[in-house]
Amino acid sequence: MRHRGKARLAALLLGLVLALTGCLGGEAGNMFALPKPPEDYGKLNAKLNEIRTAIGGESIAPQSGSNAQTVQLQDLDGDGVQESAVAFFRVPEEERPLKLYIFDLQEDGSYGVDTIVEGVGSAIYSVNYEDVGGGPRKEVIVSWQISGDDHSLGVYSLDDREGIELLWVDSYARFNLSDLDGDGEREVTVLHLPTAEDTAARADYFDYDGAALARKSTAPLSAGINEVKSLRSGALAGGVPAVFVTSGFPDTADQVEDILCFRDGALTNITLDRVTLRSEATIRSYTAVASTDIDRDGVLEVPQPVLLPRAADSADDFWLLRWLQFDETGQSHKVLTTYHNVTDGWYLELPDSWADQITISRRGSVSAGERAVAFSLRGGETFLILYKFTGTNQQSRATQGDRQVVFSDASATYAYELRPQVWDTGLSREDIVQRFRIIRTEWSTEN
Repeated sequence: MRHRGKARLAALLLGLVLALTGCLGGEAGNMFALPKPPEDYGKLNAKLNEIRTAIGGESIAPQSGSNAQTVQLQDLDGDGVQESAVAFFRVPEEERPLKLYIFDLQEDGSYGVDTIVEGVGSAIYSVNYEDVGGGPRKEVIVSWQISGDDHSLGVYSLDDREGIELLWVDSYARFNLSDLDGDGEREVTVLHLPTAEDTAARADYFDYDGAALARKSTAPLSAGINEVKSLRSGALAGGVPAVFVTSGFPDTADQVEDILCFRDGALTNITLDRVTLRSEATIRSYTAVASTDIDRDGVLEVPQPVLLPRAADSADDFWLLRWLQFDETGQSHKVLTTYHNVTDGWYLELPDSWADQITISRRGSVSAGERAVAFSLRGGETFLILYKFTGTNQQSRATQGDRQVVFSDASATYAYELRPQVWDTGLSREDIVQRFRIIRTEWSTEN
């Protein structure tokens, strides 16, 4: 195998993707024609056509996740060079119709088949490449879509022509790849929802034992859940790695967050109440805002919603969020309090003293392209208004009267109006600017 430059391989993948989507063409003399693809592309494309014809299959792509291309270049040996190509096929009439072909770049620039992984089902739902087996090469983790929402999980070593199955799990809900025990290699955590045979939701923890991925421990999830809404990696106080599982209950909009970490040699649900068998401290009715690193300290915080009394002129409910940070023993402490305006895309960090003194209401729009939220003393007047302006003349509207701009971007201008004669909050313009944040959508991949 000869390592080639990343730039050349990136061009190869671009050319291949364009060809597979029917975009690599054009009449001679077209000034907008794409450049001629590198020689490696032609050799790989020829190999793919050869395989496709030989097996009588069709090219497919994983349906979910960050690795969703028909052909994927990968660095499977961890040397920093993407010298492997992975392609996906379906052969409908075969007993194992779904196939992954892993190719290695040869010294002459051609691609040879290194490993073939086959599976059953209707589609390949997702694929990941991670070191979970302790060897020099990464393993491939495949979610096979059996039918509808029924998925099975397979983990395969690529040290054999046909792939070595290190793990197989039937009918799981979600899975996570994280280094929870701190050994430098990722482990596999698999979630299972209640079934007719097993009425308890659980998380199974698999670690490599020298021959396969063995189940080392199991942790219960909150009793009564019927769906997993999200599963993500994060850190607890002190930087301890953890898995955060957000689940729902039947016949209610409530959600619960189970927090799992590796403690005393086993996977542990640190938030589970031993009496109710639910993570009582993280159950919430207001679910518009998910756990996030709200103070940007590298630790994932969990929101604890607090319902405010309704303002006299409001028929809507408004919530404050107390953000809790947990340690590995399950103890929590509050790091800050916010009001999140999800509709308008911003949030404000509030002084702790406000929580028991204020109400919040939405102000009717004076004109198109203007939205406003009012903060008032309970039973009293408004002391702070936050505006969002869109459309024309944003800056001029945002600075009328006592308004001052707090943030502006290409799509909107945000402004505030303080009324110290109603209540002296003690906040300066700099304080408002520091406490005001735009809600950013966090990118994540669900498995």
